[in-house]
Amino acid sequence: MIKAEIPNKAILSLVDKKANFVGPHQLWLKVLEQKKHHGENPENWNSVQVVDGYDVLLNEFILKCQNNYKLPYTHEELCHCRMVPTEKVTTVIKQGVFTTAEVGRVTMAGTGCGSCKKDIEELTKYLIK
Repeated sequence: MIKAEIPNKAILSLVDKKANFVGPHQLWLKVLEQKKHHGENPENWNSVQVVDGYDVLLNEFILKCQNNYKLPYTHEELCHCRMVPTEKVTTVIKQGVFTTAEVGRVTMAGTGCGSCKKDIEELTKYLIK
């Protein structure tokens, strides 16, 4: 099963080449727009311009369905000084935290030695492109 999620907020999943979702009305509208223009199968959907975290989630889902999702940083822990998992950083980006400084304020990642700031920046660029 293909799935993209913002924990405790929204989930997109692929079942029998059809997108299913759990989440707010705002996400539902974005999914409906894709279905209207590109059909039920998310493999045929186009990525959207990122305005909010739901756009990040939708793009992640589309890329996963098209087998093109590959994060630029794949280690389990992103910030070794503050012991911040990569998943925590990607989750806050999907919640609408789009700059390295904001990620640091929310997660503490990058606020120690700073060597992971480049990785945070690359993750952010990848997810909000």
